[in-house]
Amino acid sequence: MTKIAPSTAVNRYYLARMAAAERNERMSCREGASEETGIDRKRMQRIEIGTLNPYPEEVLLMADTYHAPELLNYHCSQCCPIGRRTVPQAELNELDRITVKFMNALEAIRDSDKELLRIAQDGTLSAEEVPQMEHLLSGIQRIATVALEIQIYLDKRR
Repeated sequence: MTKIAPSTAVNRYYLARMAAAERNERMSCREGASEETGIDRKRMQRIEIGTLNPYPEEVLLMADTYHAPELLNYHCSQCCPIGRRTVPQAELNELDRITVKFMNALEAIRDSDKELLRIAQDGTLSAEEVPQMEHLLSGIQRIATVALEIQIYLDKRR
C-alpha cells in the first residue's frame, strides 16, 4: 500500500479520481488515469499533491474521464485567478439539500423586484442606495450558486 501525502488525501482532483476508481479500476492508479486522460503521470502527481495547478483543458479531461463535473466549478472558483473573483463556489449536493438552499435563497430576495425598482427609478445609484444594491446582489448571487449546484447535480446523473 502506498503512502498518501496529507495534501493528496484532501485534494479534489485525487478524491475525484478515487471516486472514479469505484467504477473503473484503472483509475485507482495514476498510470491508468494518465492513460485514460492523456495527462502525464508525473504531472498528475504534482496536481494531486497540490504543487501544480492543472490547465483548464486538463480539468476538462479529468472531469469528463472521472465523471466529476464538480471539478469544473472547483477549478474555476478556487484555482483560476479570474474565476476566484467572478465564479461562485458550488458544491455537489443531493437534490433535497439543493431544494432547501433554493427556497432559502428565494425567501432572501422576496420583494427584491420592488426594491430594485425603487433604486432604479431615478436612473442613478446614490451613495445611500449602494448598501441596498449590495444586499440585492448578495441574494442574486445565492440564487446563481444554487443554479450551478443544480447544473452539477444534473451533469453528475447523466
